Amino acid sequence: MDSYADELSGILEVLKETPRGMSVSDIADKIGVNRNTVSRYLDILRVSGQVDMKTYGKAKVFFISQRAPLSAMLNFSSDMVAIIDSDLCVVQVNDALCRLLKVDRDEIVGKELRNSPLVGFDHPIINERMKSALDGEETVDEIKIFRDLEERYYKIKIIPTVLNDSSPGVTIMLEDTTEEKRATEALLNSERNFRSLVEEINDTILDINDAGDLLYASPKIKEITGLSPDETVGNSLFKYMDPVCGERFRAAMQSARQNSRSELLECNFTVKKDAGYGKDGMGDNDANGGKSGREGKDAAGRQIKMELSITPKFDEIGMLTGYRVVGRDISARDRAVKGLFKWKSFLFSIVDNIPSMVVVKEVGNGTYVHFNSAAEKFFDIVAKDSVGKMGFELFPDKVTEFFAAGDRSIAADKVPVFMPELTLKVNGAEHVLKVRKVPIFGIDNALEYILTILEDITEEKRSQEALVAQRDEAQSYLDLAGVMIAVINTDGTIKRLNRTGCDLLGYREDEIIGADWFTTVVPKERSKELKRRFEDAVSGKIPLNPSAEGVAVRKDGTATDVIWQNSLLKNPKGEVVAVVTSATPKN
Repeated sequence: MDSYADELSGILEVLKETPRGMSVSDIADKIGVNRNTVSRYLDILRVSGQVDMKTYGKAKVFFISQRAPLSAMLNFSSDMVAIIDSDLCVVQVNDALCRLLKVDRDEIVGKELRNSPLVGFDHPIINERMKSALDGEETVDEIKIFRDLEERYYKIKIIPTVLNDSSPGVTIMLEDTTEEKRATEALLNSERNFRSLVEEINDTILDINDAGDLLYASPKIKEITGLSPDETVGNSLFKYMDPVCGERFRAAMQSARQNSRSELLECNFTVKKDAGYGKDGMGDNDANGGKSGREGKDAAGRQIKMELSITPKFDEIGMLTGYRVVGRDISARDRAVKGLFKWKSFLFSIVDNIPSMVVVKEVGNGTYVHFNSAAEKFFDIVAKDSVGKMGFELFPDKVTEFFAAGDRSIAADKVPVFMPELTLKVNGAEHVLKVRKVPIFGIDNALEYILTILEDITEEKRSQEALVAQRDEAQSYLDLAGVMIAVINTDGTIKRLNRTGCDLLGYREDEIIGADWFTTVVPKERSKELKRRFEDAVSGKIPLNPSAEGVAVRKDGTATDVIWQNSLLKNPKGEVVAVVTSATPKN
């Protein structure tokens, strides 16, 4: 008995060391036991669910099972558990799941999943997960269930399982994560609030009196302006502003006082730490609002744009005691806005000058709001006079109906679409247009505009048609040739065979194109040899034999003596792309 257990353990240890699996012979050699005994032991381990087997051709490969034994599921009694067999019938459920569904176990066990109170699990995604589990793959997902008018969250685990009869099954486990989810959301809300608080604290906070003198400045002012609180307290805030901003600030103070509410405005400041430029390092204003020092920003000054919130402060009896000013440096934002306008102008210039036609339609009211120069010229419209008009006011009926069909597709699917080619007659000339429509979404992810790009491919179509005509003409020449001409790809398949060749070999063109030259046309006894020489010639190892006598095998199996003429077909880079061969029957 000890030997029996030891040998089973030995097999498991060997399989653990080789995760990719081992054959019966490999295991027998490894543990020193004959194959028949090892085979019986492996059957025992498979029945117990400790070992799995996969078949590769005639070989059987054994490896450590990834399935969890059914008995292990009993350890998860705190979660809701259902065990399903491979036919999707319910084998077992625990009490927690019965309490969730408010049913007795007898109402579930033994029934098909779709005909039981667990019908909610008969969902395509869950079915797919169960199929994966039957193949040995464990999955974990999150689902949402409405229970007693309450939304609750569950983590659903689908685990591969071996049933008591050794057949495969799956175990579905539900873990209620509602409280964890709510705690996470509360933590996220708290984090957002904390972040908002940090961002506000990063602003500089100033206290001024009714005359605008600074009574307090938070330490943040040094990071924004480069001036410490000691350098600013006691100075007039108006010394930090140009005259225009100073007047606006005074008006905001008055409005805040009269309406007992905060006022917002933007002001420009010039920072210059220079003894001759005012003791506070800013440009000083005289009593009349003019500059007593240098004018505005000089070469050594630094411009700062601030967003200011001015809030009046009152004492217990309603008397004004001063103002609280919260300032934020928006210099970077201001530069970004200006850069955005510059970038927008740049993009507009590109769109307006590309050769493709571009029109933009507003979805809300169905009017067109933009046309680039190419669209103006092609449709003979003036953009400034056409903005705000409907399609039927601008385009021919055929174009309007064509655009409307594409707009409906965009509105339904909300993804870019390529429209069928549009053939249109403009100013007496026929044009072929390639049309693409692209949805443009707003901040709330709602469809706001539809961008239509039209490319005139008339010349391209004509070139394609000319190439096709040239190809057909060349093919006709090949067909008229009195000898068989074949083009063979570098992999040995037949790319083209002229009419004479089809007649000589007894095939229709559709029968032989794509067939292997060396198994179709070459005698069987020479097929391998000639194919090897063909591959060596294509790869450049040996020169291609330009002429040779040989035999061509017909469809009916008869052979025809021919004289072969061979040449390599190369691309502009000098790479071999095919072999051209011709055959003339021997007299």
